[in-house]
Amino acid sequence: MDRKKMVENYKKRILLSVTGMSPAVVTETLYALVTEKGFIPTEIRVITTLQGKNQLIKMLLGIEGGRKERKGALEEFIEDYGTQYGFSHIHFDESCIEVIEDKCGEKLSDIRSPEENELASDQIVKLVGKLCQDDDTALHVSIAGGRKTMGFFLGYALSLYGRKQDSLSHVLVSAEFENQPSFFYPKPYSHKIYNTKGIEFDAKDGKVMLAEIPWVRLGLGVPDELLNNQISYSESVKNAQQILDVATLKFLSPIERRAVLFGTKKIKLSPRGYALLLSLFIAKKQQWAFGVYENMENLSRTYLGIYDVLKYSDSNMAEQFKDLDKIRRTLSDSQTDITKKVRSAFSIGKHSKSQYIPYSYNEIYVLQINLENIDIRQIQENISHIL
Repeated sequence: MDRKKMVENYKKRILLSVTGMSPAVVTETLYALVTEKGFIPTEIRVITTLQGKNQLIKMLLGIEGGRKERKGALEEFIEDYGTQYGFSHIHFDESCIEVIEDKCGEKLSDIRSPEENELASDQIVKLVGKLCQDDDTALHVSIAGGRKTMGFFLGYALSLYGRKQDSLSHVLVSAEFENQPSFFYPKPYSHKIYNTKGIEFDAKDGKVMLAEIPWVRLGLGVPDELLNNQISYSESVKNAQQILDVATLKFLSPIERRAVLFGTKKIKLSPRGYALLLSLFIAKKQQWAFGVYENMENLSRTYLGIYDVLKYSDSNMAEQFKDLDKIRRTLSDSQTDITKKVRSAFSIGKHSKSQYIPYSYNEIYVLQINLENIDIRQIQENISHIL
């Protein structure tokens, strides 16, 4: 399936843009998407400043002083191209405009200081994460407008949380029409406009081209911490880098505390999670498959032996390992403990993958990290009888 057909399958298609004082980048991008790519948005979302919002409302919606004074550029675009390309409405109103705010919730007129830049980055990354959380949505991100840093943050956020149906672009406008305040898109008929010096141009002659930008899809998923304002842009970068770095494990002493360094993240696992993780290391080192049907004797001996070292050798666990269904449940719960705590520590989404998370197939559990990157020296004496 080609990209156009794939995107058409999404009922909700969003054009997300950043703007400054030139709202025309929105309609220019819209024109190129519709006429060149066949991507017809159902909705437009814009990230901007307070000044940028006022310009958007005035120019795209034709609203001044809270009243509709004339047709906006968006309404004109729909009239000019809607019939030809098969659409009659694109949702865009004041609620679709995200204004960057300061720490007190006041809307920023402009972004000038490093602190304001940081606030912008946090809000941009959060919005992209929120939009990418909806699996029924295809997102097209335009970095053509606004300050350069805003475009960078927008593109980076898409790399973090974007999916295969999402795309990224910059729009190019022919030189004589670039930065003309009365040019919003090429008209399908002759339409005279004038630049700031009073020179006449015909909007029909304007050229707008979409430059699609290749981007790396990291596939980290959208973490709940991002949507709940618990992590910032800089923390997102740091967590992403650690996920991409070579995965390492270090089991810390005393073993009873069940603490493991996943890279630089210290995580305390439950007895079950710890027993599974350490069992998978031992199985990998001894070169046998840790599976319910493959090596049940080795599996039980290793898992229960570690559980015993942790001082949780109650008869209940030993009894569970006499029943196949209970063994399956125990191992599944053990895997879930590791998965949840790794995703929380690295702020990655529910559907994301990581080398730190053991995977399973046909009820065989696998530790993906290389043996040379796993350090058990601090607890080796505790498990020497198992090794």
